[in-house]
Amino acid sequence: MPRIPEDILQRIRDATDIADVVGEHVQLSKKGRNLFGLCPFHNENSPSFSVSPERQIYHCFGCGAGGNVFKFIQEIDRVSFVEAVTFLAQRASISLPQHDAQSRAHSEASDEIYRANELANKYYHHMLLNDSAGQNALTYLRDRRLSDETIERFELGYAPAEWDGLLKVAGRRGLNPQALERAGLALQRQSGNGYYDRFRDRATFAINNLSNRTIGFGARALQSEQEPKYLNSPETAIYHKGQVLYGLSHTRDAIRRSDTVIVVEGYMDLLSMVQAGIENVVATSGTALTEDHCRALARYAHKIVLLFDGDAAGSNAAMRGVEIALGSGADARIVSLPSEHDPDTFVQTEGTDALLALAENGQSALDFYLNQISKQHDLNSVQGKSQAIETLKPLLARLRDAVRRDLMMREVAQRLSVDEGALRQEMHHVVQRQQRTARTPSAEPAKTGDHIPEAPRREREFIGLLLHYPQYIRAASDQLDVEGLESTACRTLLQTLYDHFSEASAIDLSLLMDHVQEEHLGRLVSECAMFGFSEEQVDEQWKQSLSFFQRNALQRRIMTTRQALAQAEQSGDDGEVLRLSGELVKLNRQRQHHAEAQTS
Repeated sequence: MPRIPEDILQRIRDATDIADVVGEHVQLSKKGRNLFGLCPFHNENSPSFSVSPERQIYHCFGCGAGGNVFKFIQEIDRVSFVEAVTFLAQRASISLPQHDAQSRAHSEASDEIYRANELANKYYHHMLLNDSAGQNALTYLRDRRLSDETIERFELGYAPAEWDGLLKVAGRRGLNPQALERAGLALQRQSGNGYYDRFRDRATFAINNLSNRTIGFGARALQSEQEPKYLNSPETAIYHKGQVLYGLSHTRDAIRRSDTVIVVEGYMDLLSMVQAGIENVVATSGTALTEDHCRALARYAHKIVLLFDGDAAGSNAAMRGVEIALGSGADARIVSLPSEHDPDTFVQTEGTDALLALAENGQSALDFYLNQISKQHDLNSVQGKSQAIETLKPLLARLRDAVRRDLMMREVAQRLSVDEGALRQEMHHVVQRQQRTARTPSAEPAKTGDHIPEAPRREREFIGLLLHYPQYIRAASDQLDVEGLESTACRTLLQTLYDHFSEASAIDLSLLMDHVQEEHLGRLVSECAMFGFSEEQVDEQWKQSLSFFQRNALQRRIMTTRQALAQAEQSGDDGEVLRLSGELVKLNRQRQHHAEAQTS
């Protein structure tokens, strides 16, 4: 891995506000000195994800995720440390030094999929706007009433009809065909002899991650006989359809402001709506709505509106999306357009206000779902009601919010005219079975990090005190051996403070996190730093903590010495027995002196 000089890392830290970076991904609200929002790394209904602008770190009290701004970009975009640094350097307009040939080759290899996609995006966009080959595609997009401003903003493009247009350009830029294949942009010929472009003679829609880097493409056929009509990038190391929402990197600010997100199924639907002034919209990318999508959206808005074409509302894919939205805990609404319309045609013919009115008055997801079930089962018969309940049970069981499940069961019982008590009893058994299954140990081995026990709270608070008030570190190093702490992780962290920060007047937590290599130690730093302390009481708390851990250290040494003495007596080693007996006397005296000092 190329080594980036510490002064460059510090310049990037100084030029970057973690609250701004995290705020591009998580809706944050100020509480006291910190900012809180829904964690982007696990599913939750109540905000437990905290960002400290003062200390430039984040920490989730739910899942334990934590770190500095480099770590956040690594985790949110699934990139290496070097890639995270490169992205933040570009964001801050800071130039990185050139590395030696070996390091540069390593960096390029790790980043080749991103580079391939970014090159393809520029190439397709250029071909659309600046090459005669893209004229038909440009005419098509303009005929769909897309303005040049929208085309530029969303970087629409054209993949030419050539079999190797992108491959040739990539070759000139030093990207080999295998790199394009790994990025999903090229395919190997069946003969095994050579490669060809995946996208040909198609209008392209760049799919970006939340850091606005291109990770894949959607591509629409321009010829009526060309199949399929839409072709998407395959899954790659950086592109996962079930996690990515088209347009979110452009529209998340509008979604935050309105606290409502409208979900559509097509690229053109989103573009048409955004151009019409409806900015709080996203589109799924070649897949139905997923739980990961809902988790991402919940970070920006509490209300989700699923907007369906009239003829697609009852499809299996649409119903699956409704199930996911219902299970997400969001205020989910459903809008079914007239059968002759999709969102694109509706907003262009009926206007923005008409579409916004539909979204505002959308049917609740549960009502919509029950109406669709009533079309599949005869709810006037016992058999039909039983089948409907069987359909609903997995959905109700998936709800993590017990209050929401309770309200939904009441409504289901009323709509289906079944006994509410019987339904609750049945659902109680279903939920219990699920919980027993969840508690069953998995055959798959757990990750190493899963076996790291949580450090005692008092030890975490003590580390937190030293992080906030480093003037105590020197005294701690003189008076307290790290063995006074029970947690191995806390001992390691305390030793790091002794070694590197005993003279510090303040601790740059972001820098400290770069010092510790293990991920669990970085998380521990962020967790400890989130403890608050009273200025008036901190000196007394320091003295009490120091005394507590000194006493612990003595007690641990006494126990160890007693065990060694017993072994020496058993083995008949008289010399060792004499030495250890003397050591034990000294330790007991120290413990007595320590106790007397505390009571005096």
